Amino acid sequence: MSVTVIWNWARSAQMPNSETIANLVERSRYYRHPDSVHIAYPTTVDAPLGELPVGRHRIAIVGAGVAGITALYELSRTLTGGAQIEVDLYDNDPDHFLHEQPTNGHERGVRTAGKRAGRVSAARATTGLGGSETERSVYEIGAMRFPEIAGLTWLYASRVFNPTTQVNVFPNPGKVATEFVFADRVDRYGNGQWQDPQSPTRQVFALVLKYFPGVNIENGELTGASLFKIGSRDPAVVAGILAQAAPAAGELDRIERDWATFIQDYDATTLAGAIRTIMEHASAQAELPVIAGLNTTETVNYCVELFGRFGFGTGGFKPLYNISLVEMMRLVLWDYSNEYTLPVKENVQFIERLFQAAQSIGGSQLTVNFRSARVSDVYHSTQTGNRCANVCYYPADTPQPALIEASYDYVVLAMPQDQLSPLVKRAGHNPEVTPRLQVGDRYLGLQPRTVINTQPSLQLSRAYSAPNARMASAISQLHMTRTSKVFGLIHNDESSGPEVPTFNGSPIQAVVSDTGLAASYIVPSTLSGQPYSSFLASYSWDDDSTRLQHDYDQYPQNPDNGSEQQSPHYMFQRMVNRVDHELYDPDTEGYKRWWFGALLNKVEGDGRLVFDWTTNTSAGGFKLDMCGDHYQSNLCFRYHTHAQNSTLDNRFFLACDSYSHLGGWIEGAFMSAINAVAGVVVAANDGSLNSLNVEARKLFTTLAAVA
Repeated sequence: MSVTVIWNWARSAQMPNSETIANLVERSRYYRHPDSVHIAYPTTVDAPLGELPVGRHRIAIVGAGVAGITALYELSRTLTGGAQIEVDLYDNDPDHFLHEQPTNGHERGVRTAGKRAGRVSAARATTGLGGSETERSVYEIGAMRFPEIAGLTWLYASRVFNPTTQVNVFPNPGKVATEFVFADRVDRYGNGQWQDPQSPTRQVFALVLKYFPGVNIENGELTGASLFKIGSRDPAVVAGILAQAAPAAGELDRIERDWATFIQDYDATTLAGAIRTIMEHASAQAELPVIAGLNTTETVNYCVELFGRFGFGTGGFKPLYNISLVEMMRLVLWDYSNEYTLPVKENVQFIERLFQAAQSIGGSQLTVNFRSARVSDVYHSTQTGNRCANVCYYPADTPQPALIEASYDYVVLAMPQDQLSPLVKRAGHNPEVTPRLQVGDRYLGLQPRTVINTQPSLQLSRAYSAPNARMASAISQLHMTRTSKVFGLIHNDESSGPEVPTFNGSPIQAVVSDTGLAASYIVPSTLSGQPYSSFLASYSWDDDSTRLQHDYDQYPQNPDNGSEQQSPHYMFQRMVNRVDHELYDPDTEGYKRWWFGALLNKVEGDGRLVFDWTTNTSAGGFKLDMCGDHYQSNLCFRYHTHAQNSTLDNRFFLACDSYSHLGGWIEGAFMSAINAVAGVVVAANDGSLNSLNVEARKLFTTLAAVA
């Protein structure tokens, strides 16, 4: 789950609607992110990251999402010598694929058991209850689409699927026939074509393309006109260099310098501020569309808000207008034409196969223990005489569980910031040894215990408390973008029926609107032979998500109280009611009742589901940097580099998309997991970078060390 940014629609329209995994691996192999510009991450794991020294290593991974499972996979590949690893993998999600699953689960019209691995989360939707259930479709709650430029995603996919397998383009708004509704505007478009080529929406979009990345909307050619250059070059030019297999000598050093300057210049600028700058500049050049009845100032305001709802065609950024321009520029530089699906029924099978691959590769040298438990505390300990990384946890499904303490050589903390922050704070930040420390969640009515001779988990100094506190503070201050998804089932005869308008001969299959629902998608079922599609009726972010909460308040997991106001039926009807209004019809050029409300009203009564990352106790939404947050994010991204400092002897590492510069994308989780495992290898080899393969050494030599 994150923000889709496809800005070169001219190129996207020329791309095939299906592609082999192998081709995507090749296409994405060399992309370098601006914050780690010397590292093409897929090349770091062509070979094993490195080799653990001979002996038995006890390692804990706290969190069995994408980052945690990937860390396990890469650890299994380090066993090329005589080393052995015993891994305790912690996760307390009862719907996790590693958790013992119930035999039932269709009572509410959805089944989530065994369909989760952190943010990668799905539900099977059914019709018919009371023993006559029929599974109709799959709701991808998290990780529903995968950019073609996501090099690690496709590399790992090629290792667990047949590389020659074809994968299909995800039906994003703008890729399929789409309707956009903003105030008095109604536009229909798809794959670079527009019903009204002179639409103010298209004109505003063209201006953003011209003055932000620096491309022409008609053909994708460079304009040289960006108002936000990186050094002396437009972002579109820099994006092209970042994807080259072999950039010219000095290019990467130049981008590194220019990107550092760009951060200094624009980290205090919001996305909203940047878009307003573009519109005011365009107004001064007499390039804005004429909006009848509005003066110059109000035309600028109208265009700023219009782009806020339209974005780059896949859904607007209005609720994200307060993110930093630096964060938005990262997404613009991650330049791709399409997003694809995976060759599975539900995407969690990808992560499950990666787990199975880890076990197969590790063989007898790898032991994995799944701990269904909730971790409460982590800290360094010297109570046995040797420095260890300790984990305290409460076993799940146990009444009044006792708090258990376990010791490890290394711990990978594979949790997002909101879940991790309490775990790392209780031990404090004292660089000296704390003789006695009470751990456990006593104020939650749970049993605590006292441990001895502890130090902080995220320790970056043996002499000062501030560096230790700085790490914990950075994690706690990362911004989690709230998100919500509202799903339902719709029969294909309804979703493409005569009441649904068409564009270029195809029924509208996506809607982007200012009604509060944000973006709506119709996604064909991945279950063969089913005449139903998943209807993602609303996918909203931050403030848009907050505004919907009073509609579904305590609803997120479909409570079985159908006659009450918080029932699935009532909640969904409140959504339908939001779109029931008169609207300009571009076909008849007159006003009529908007057709979308009638379509929403045809969603099946069974199998409705809301997943809300604010009120649901799940892994969170996705991390995006607000102004000033770059410095927290970048510190977390580089945290693994402490492993070079063998005198520090820090045995904890971070792994999560939140600790990357691609928050929400599983690509960021893969990157962070690689950083963490490289850190474990270096730490286990007393800080020696020679223990890593040549490409993996760049994870340390090209990133500033944190300690």
